Amino acid sequence: MSLSDAGLAELSLNRLAEAQGDIPKKVLDRYYRRHPGARGSFEYHGVGDTAELEGRMVTATLFLMLQWAEDANRTRIEQGTTIVHHHDALEIGPQWYLGLIDAVLEVIVESIPGTQSAEIALWLRVRQEIADFIESVREEFVRADNDGGLPGFRLT
Repeated sequence: MSLSDAGLAELSLNRLAEAQGDIPKKVLDRYYRRHPGARGSFEYHGVGDTAELEGRMVTATLFLMLQWAEDANRTRIEQGTTIVHHHDALEIGPQWYLGLIDAVLEVIVESIPGTQSAEIALWLRVRQEIADFIESVREEFVRADNDGGLPGFRLT
């Protein structure tokens, strides 16, 4: 019996929680290594509680990815305005937005046994669909978009 995308996603995230528990530090270390300028944005928007905002954003990213696996169409509707808002109001462009997704994805994929190719394929597909969606809403940005094209995913 094969699991649905939602079932595979839940299996991955449950395994991750059991193996590593709280993952924000691991995710943020990777994120800031690739996007050092994002640290200042978190400090600014954290309004004195950067760690709380960082933890909340890692959790929100995990939830976004789970939601996407469960119902991509509904999640596209919810994320359309979120991505534009992050870019136009918070000055968090597509590179930083997808960068946090990639940092979370790396931590998830590293916790999946190599024999579980369906789980890995699910997460890679979810990531590509999110990247494609981010590209599709860029035309709605009001603020100039100088981020350039989004990178493909690579596990480091």
